Amino acid sequence: MEKEEKGFGFVVIILIWGGLLYFLFSTPLLSEFTGSKFLGSALLNFNSGLKEQKEIIGIFYDDNKENFQKAKIHFNKSIDIFDIKISPDNPELIFAGSNYGLFISRDGGLNWYNFSDLEKNITSNATVYKILFANGQSYISIFQNNKGIVYKSQDKFFSLEKIYEIEDEAVYDIAVNGNNLYLGLSNGRLLLYSLEKGEIRLLTTLNSAITDLKISRHNGGLIYLTLKSGGFWVSRNNGQSFERIKFLDDYRGANKINDFLVASLGNSSIYAATDYGLIKSLNSGETWQVFKSLPAEAPKISTLALKENPGEIFAASNGKIYKSRDYGLSWQIFDPGFTDRKISTINLEGNKIIIGTKK
Repeated sequence: MEKEEKGFGFVVIILIWGGLLYFLFSTPLLSEFTGSKFLGSALLNFNSGLKEQKEIIGIFYDDNKENFQKAKIHFNKSIDIFDIKISPDNPELIFAGSNYGLFISRDGGLNWYNFSDLEKNITSNATVYKILFANGQSYISIFQNNKGIVYKSQDKFFSLEKIYEIEDEAVYDIAVNGNNLYLGLSNGRLLLYSLEKGEIRLLTTLNSAITDLKISRHNGGLIYLTLKSGGFWVSRNNGQSFERIKFLDDYRGANKINDFLVASLGNSSIYAATDYGLIKSLNSGETWQVFKSLPAEAPKISTLALKENPGEIFAASNGKIYKSRDYGLSWQIFDPGFTDRKISTINLEGNKIIIGTKK
């Protein structure tokens, strides 16, 4: 493993214990080779703060003064984060979906507030599974009062239009392709909602909850999904039927896919975070290879993120973030310093890395 000599500037926002940590560094990441004195001190200050109060939100600036500035989530309960999305036209506006409704930050992550639309359709009693911005519209999937509901909005969730509702089931994931919105349900159903006609129809029913859903921008719009029971599935006929990729059956834990991403550059690449490790397919999921260079303490990868240009990969394992700037040949490690939370989502925006966690 080669040690990275150049500095790397980034921001990390970590949602934990109902709070948020916001780090700004201009020095190299903490790596397997040891970290900077500043980083060690910053984590020490953070850990000592946790003993005094349950919610810690802070900003650490690498300016040789080790300054600490408090920020806050204005909520009095511990929260689990399921999704984080940054507004495509305002990077200061960030939304987080949680087990206590929708949270909003209007200052790039410094302050967070529980958010509701004007008619109070989304409250702190809702579980928000997915937030989506596409084609100038906003979409959100929630579970509230024993109902799974998907809303559409034209003003960042201040006003909502209900487009789907189901009793006793949840919509775990949604995806847009052209004028169609795809819905993956907890009962294994895959639905297609026509944004143009306002009509919904059943595409197929699988034998377990659909946990993750992606649509390729290339290769004829292949549909990929994962199930709670395991496995990686692909449809080559617009969702009418799905084929289970059996290649992963030969590798223990590879079928437990916690997150995956489809490359947008048209090269048929797919990256997946699995219990077997971080894996990659170069042929739309037919065969896979593992990133053996990843220096994770345990093989299980909880989530990942990708910057295709210039080939940056981010993976989360055992509470740490692993980053590669050379398509996985070498890695740097960032250790936020928590041990009882799983990193559930990574979102990238400019020089920011936004990390959500859950129990």
